[in-house]
Amino acid sequence: MRAFHPAALPQHESAFAMTVHKAGGSEFEEVWLQLPRSDSRVLSRELVYTGLTRARSVLHLAGSAGIVQAALARHASRVSGLGGRLGA
Repeated sequence: MRAFHPAALPQHESAFAMTVHKAGGSEFEEVWLQLPRSDSRVLSRELVYTGLTRARSVLHLAGSAGIVQAALARHASRVSGLGGRLGA
């Protein structure tokens, strides 16, 4: 670690880390999308799409090829039961 003067930073937009769901509807010039180290059933192609579309010009995607492939192969499914109630 080393000290530096904040004025030495390039122009930037400060933001705290947030979830993809929280970022929905927002846009940022540059986005860092950190995927988990192990697969999760909530990690889906829709979640990755939402995360990457938050970036206007630069996206940094951190995750193994296996995790990205698993996410892109999984579609989000809703279990609200609404479809069944509407069809009944």
